[in-house]
Amino acid sequence: MMCFRTLAAAGVVAAITISAAARTPSADERAIRDLIARYDTGESVPRTDDVIVWTGEFKRPTIGSQQREPLPADQRPSSARAPGAASERVPSSRRRVTTPVRIAIAQSGDLAYEFSNSEVVFDPKNGERETAVPASVLRVWKKDRGQWKMAAMFARPLYQDSSSPNAK
Repeated sequence: MMCFRTLAAAGVVAAITISAAARTPSADERAIRDLIARYDTGESVPRTDDVIVWTGEFKRPTIGSQQREPLPADQRPSSARAPGAASERVPSSRRRVTTPVRIAIAQSGDLAYEFSNSEVVFDPKNGERETAVPASVLRVWKKDRGQWKMAAMFARPLYQDSSSPNAK
């Protein structure tokens, strides 16, 4: 009977330890979250030389330092046409808020992907309440000489029915 209690207690302790470890982000995940937070503040984050970037404002993905080709305004996703062209915004009011949904790091420890919900928020010059443009973001991170770098980013504004308000 004593052996059973000892085994049961050991099982409970192991389950608690495993559960706590599962909730504690690794150093790599914390580093990626830090880069996401830096990106949100407008700070430049390290990128690979051949980074692939595609957002809803451009015709096609770009690789590395290729020139981005903007979509005509009438072809942009509905939320990219949301009120708030740069000329209509209070200067320096643009801010990004990203909420990671999932960060997965490869067992090799040199690649990771991140899926996040994001909003670009700004104050319009007309005095109305702040405007938010929601998006989904998928990024690939690559570890190069011990430093995480953005290797790819796909950011797409979420569809918004033109009749639904996008103001918060």
